[in-house]
Amino acid sequence: MREYAEALSLQEIDQISAEGRKTNCRSRYVSLALVSLALIWAFTSPACAGEEETSIDWFMNGFNLYNQGKYNESLEAYNRAIELDPNDFEAWNNKGIDEGLLGRYDEALQSFENAVALNESYAEAWYNMGVIYDLKGYYYTAVQAYKRATQINPSYQKALVRRNIDTDIVMSRSLSCACRDQIVMV
Repeated sequence: MREYAEALSLQEIDQISAEGRKTNCRSRYVSLALVSLALIWAFTSPACAGEEETSIDWFMNGFNLYNQGKYNESLEAYNRAIELDPNDFEAWNNKGIDEGLLGRYDEALQSFENAVALNESYAEAWYNMGVIYDLKGYYYTAVQAYKRATQINPSYQKALVRRNIDTDIVMSRSLSCACRDQIVMV
């Protein structure tokens, strides 16, 4: 290698060096162009994201709107999530919560039923169904929904408490009807 370098004239060495600089410059320009394109894509892709909307995007939008107390808008977002993925049992559940908060109890029950039809072991939907039955005054049916939630998740404290409260309501009604002589508390 040393012999070859010595055999080259200074003019040839300058020519090889100039070609190397041209190649390096060309690769730098290509590298800069690629980096520039990557940056342009990174900054413009979120603006184009609406073209490829997903159920998760709409679910999260609904969740954020719910947390802001915008239940109608949240409901619309969950409806869009369900349009994109009808098997999203969590979107069905959250849709039911919004419907319940808006006083649409029958629609809420239907949404919770859709959620548990897709995932029978979704304790939250069973619990929420119980809450709606409570609001409608169907305490025995509410107890059944809470019971199902606690069978799925035995440590589900809210469901246990509501189940016990409703059981007391159901039992007190049946006891008050069955006994002629009521116990008088003094």
